[in-house]
Amino acid sequence: MKTGRFPTGDDPLEHDERGALAFDTQASRVIASPARAARDTAQWIASAYEVDAAFDDLDYGRWRGHSIRDIAEAKEAGLAAWITDPHARPHGGESIAMLAERVAHVLERLTQSNRRGIVVTHAIVVKAAVAHVTQRPLESIFSMDIAPLASTVLEYDTVWSVSSPAELRAPL
Repeated sequence: MKTGRFPTGDDPLEHDERGALAFDTQASRVIASPARAARDTAQWIASAYEVDAAFDDLDYGRWRGHSIRDIAEAKEAGLAAWITDPHARPHGGESIAMLAERVAHVLERLTQSNRRGIVVTHAIVVKAAVAHVTQRPLESIFSMDIAPLASTVLEYDTVWSVSSPAELRAPL
């Protein structure tokens, strides 16, 4: 939503910020959201990558492609509910709670694979993952700030841990 619009899923990268990208050079696989920007970033990281719909952005329903300002003016109560209630879905798409359930399922699936990997996805998906693995309430998502191209490391070894270490920055 860098342009102040709800994403369409086919939005290109707005800027070439790959120089700021941090990633784990020891990863054995790269997984991307189906969104164009995620696929473009994954292709830059690795020549081969998987696309997994479980890592797709939140379905913004009728709000997809519309400016946040226009939605705020036309649907003020709906937008207010959406940014405070993880179960709200005034746009008719996916609620944050629904997204969190999807993310919890894919994280469980990944624990079974026992492989290091990089997932190129959306800030809201990362927030849902962090809330899940740290067992925080879904409302904690509203206070999280995930920058574009940020690295968040989730590790599983019978329990989850979360970090964003600078040492993962690869020289470019």
